[in-house]
Amino acid sequence: MWKSACLAMILLCLAGPAWPEEGEPIPIPRVKPHRPSTTLSQIIPIPRQKPIVKPAEPPQTGGWPDSLVRSEHAACQSLLNNLEIKWTQQPPLGQQGGCGAPAPIKAASINGVELVPPATITCAMAAALHEWISGAVQPRAKEVLGTSVVTIHTAASYVCRSRNNVNGAKLSEHAKANALDMSGFSFAKGKGVSVEDGWGGLLGNIGLSGGGRFLGSIRLAACKSFTTVLGPGSDPYHGTHFHVDILTRKGGYRICQ
Repeated sequence: MWKSACLAMILLCLAGPAWPEEGEPIPIPRVKPHRPSTTLSQIIPIPRQKPIVKPAEPPQTGGWPDSLVRSEHAACQSLLNNLEIKWTQQPPLGQQGGCGAPAPIKAASINGVELVPPATITCAMAAALHEWISGAVQPRAKEVLGTSVVTIHTAASYVCRSRNNVNGAKLSEHAKANALDMSGFSFAKGKGVSVEDGWGGLLGNIGLSGGGRFLGSIRLAACKSFTTVLGPGSDPYHGTHFHVDILTRKGGYRICQ
């Protein structure tokens, strides 16, 4: 009997695993999970790179820092506070290193003299004009012509350009709102005088005409209030008007021609 049982067990082992009957699912072996190989960075931790922090730039108003615009506004108020100038504050012009000014103004009249059209200039330029008009222009008009100046005809104030509009030249003081060109003057009584006509001709040149004497007198006096004074005879570019500006030069040097 035991021999029969042993034989049956041997035959079962030799037969191998039993196949599933028809309709039963065939078991699928599980896929072993992938284990990545260990890298050097996992063994030695690499420190994270710190982000690059750029220094904070000052806020800009146009092309000018707000702090500079505020300080220039305050300085302007202080400078013009007690002067007889009708002016309005203008937005900043241009940017640092180029054309423009952080706190320009539009001056409509100075010491009772209208600027036609109103001039866009800096407060420092307005103060220089006030000194010249009150200290020389009005006194000379009364002395020479027996009247007062009511209008200065402006030919140019702020203009973003090079000197004399020459390509490649340095920036003009007009580009910094520090200059004014004047083509003529009108009076409370009598005929007005233009720089071109009043200066030209025999009577104007030798100073026998009232208008010529007036122009020559205020032109000479302008050299005390401005660092640059140009007009007819100085160069080919200023035959029709007076140019005045407040450019700062080394040693206080002035150009008066």
